Amino acid sequence: MSARYHRHTLIDGFSQERLAATRLAVVGAGAIGNEAVKNLVLLGVGHIDLHDFDRAEIHNLTRSIFLRESDVGTEKAVAVAQRAAEVDPNVTVTPLCGDVWDTLTLARLEACDALVCCVDNFETRLRLNQLCLIAGVDLINAAIDSRHATVEVFPLSQPGAACYECHLPESAYARMARRYSCGGLRRLAWRENIVPTTAITASMAGALAASAALRLGEGPSATGRRIFCDTRAGTTTVAALARRETCVACSAFSRPALRLPAANRWDSPLRDLAGALDGDIAVRLSDPIITGYRCARCGPPPDAAQVMLVRARDFDERIARCGACGQPTVRVDIRDRFRLSELMELFGERPLPARHVLAHIGGDMVCIDLLAAGEAGDARAAPPSTREDAP
Repeated sequence: MSARYHRHTLIDGFSQERLAATRLAVVGAGAIGNEAVKNLVLLGVGHIDLHDFDRAEIHNLTRSIFLRESDVGTEKAVAVAQRAAEVDPNVTVTPLCGDVWDTLTLARLEACDALVCCVDNFETRLRLNQLCLIAGVDLINAAIDSRHATVEVFPLSQPGAACYECHLPESAYARMARRYSCGGLRRLAWRENIVPTTAITASMAGALAASAALRLGEGPSATGRRIFCDTRAGTTTVAALARRETCVACSAFSRPALRLPAANRWDSPLRDLAGALDGDIAVRLSDPIITGYRCARCGPPPDAAQVMLVRARDFDERIARCGACGQPTVRVDIRDRFRLSELMELFGERPLPARHVLAHIGGDMVCIDLLAAGEAGDARAAPPSTREDAP
């Protein structure tokens, strides 16, 4: 064991070998992500997959220990990974740049011991929660404002654990609904409220999140918890988070999903299962798609071919305005649930615009992973910013 970690070996119950064998996914390289990565690197964690879609801006510097003025305009994940390598070259930090929904494959997630969520929006947290439920990987969610730090721990590798949605308040769903039209398209005029944060709250959240990620493997426990810190008053409260049996997210998962690979298209595994069961299976796509696009005055708009059977999240409400008559009279139908026969009729052998497909078969949740085959191309990873001989 390297002399670098000598002081760690003096701590009762501290296993540097276990840390060196640990692999974590950190999503978000901003304020909390900086702090979480800093602590994990100082501790000597073996490997960190760092996901972020953004580039560094000047205002990030007051809350991000790994960013410098020279990094402004650089992809955050790349800049943080490079600085982390300077702190401890024994830790492999792999930056993955882009939308985590497109870069984090289930295979990559399943290789991790836990996922640390350091993002600032509900939509991404919900998606990461679903991925962790499918993969059976523990989830740690961290959030801050200028005064408070909250870290939630969801041991989803254990049966019966609460997930992120079990205790999500209705106000969160209402806030997300304001971002989208009734049809599910992004509202053009919607603006996210900027939450003021400080280095103090980011530091607290990052430390607690890193500690939680490493402690999850110390023993089986299906009890989630929420740690709430008031940095001004100096108080901390811890609340247990029990699973809600009626939760729309985790009630369908009695255990992690059975995962079947697919060659990045609608492939044979689910079709074979459907034939074996002699039934038309109901399936759910990971991404809602546009299945209807018609102007009440003119019929199908001229751009219908570019919109039909495409992910709804790639568009905003401007597509409801007809290109022919110029009026907002286009009806856009959006769906994510289909019968197998419907999908086969709609797409045939064409690629599905989704990252995975879910189906209940014989009491089990089955996941067809459409992103797995394109993992190398979809997960745009910069070269690991460490020595070639790092573990």
